[in-house]
Amino acid sequence: MQNVTLSGIPAKNRRERGDDNLSAFIPLFIAILVGTILYITIGWWGFLVIFPWIGTSISLGMYLQRNLRTERKNVGRRVSILLILPVFLFFLPITDKQNLQLEGIVFLLLVGSYSGGVIHYIIAKVIGPLIWGRGFCGWACWTAAILDWLPVYKTDKIPDAMRKFRFIPLVISIMVPLIMVFLFSYDVNRDYLDKREIIWMMVGNIVYYLIGIPLAFLLKDRRAFCKVACPVSIIMKVPSSVSLVCIKPTNNKCIRCGRCNKSCPMDVDVMGYISQGKKVRDTECILCFECTQVCPIKAI
Repeated sequence: MQNVTLSGIPAKNRRERGDDNLSAFIPLFIAILVGTILYITIGWWGFLVIFPWIGTSISLGMYLQRNLRTERKNVGRRVSILLILPVFLFFLPITDKQNLQLEGIVFLLLVGSYSGGVIHYIIAKVIGPLIWGRGFCGWACWTAAILDWLPVYKTDKIPDAMRKFRFIPLVISIMVPLIMVFLFSYDVNRDYLDKREIIWMMVGNIVYYLIGIPLAFLLKDRRAFCKVACPVSIIMKVPSSVSLVCIKPTNNKCIRCGRCNKSCPMDVDVMGYISQGKKVRDTECILCFECTQVCPIKAI
């Protein structure tokens, strides 16, 4: 006979739920460890603020995602990403005068500067995706933090051909700094570093929002910007293809109900992978875990 607690929930299920909740705090512990290591090796006090804050936000989001009602579970991730927004949009640009936009990284690399912006890119956009794929896009992107709260409801899948448009802003983001430096003799050390980085950062983000918000309403998709206009997603797709962490099937057989595909904000064919017993290796996956929350038989 199955042991049942006073709450009516089987004891085994309560233990599993407790273990699940405990694992939600793993990001916090990892973030504290990484922040401490970076502080010891580089010496900037901001690492002791940024990483614990990010870790706390992600852990809170994961906890909410696992404990809210099914129809509200996606609020957990959206709360998490919104809490992280001030770190990248205000704290880093103001306290360390950093431009975290792609063109800012190109400027830094052109003069051999490996400051906070480059460190951010290495961790979040190059090394990070080898571990957690495009989880940054799902849980920490400051552009998506606003887009994910728009009153827009997806009605259809964005055509795959439109995703190729992302190469246009990618080329522009790389070419603008190169043209300014090599054709117009723009002095990065004199005119950019510690002077206009924050201006470039803020203007760049305003441009992203001015493009991303109308796109969301026009294409009826909150993540339309990510799919057709974000240059960074192209860079992250390469390391994400071999990421260690990914959505995978359980021992329960997929019934091909299609709920996972319908819930996916990035139009990933989750059902196609899971029904064949394969891990979801699509580089558009942002590890939002919404597919795992809506699956009626827990096949994911």
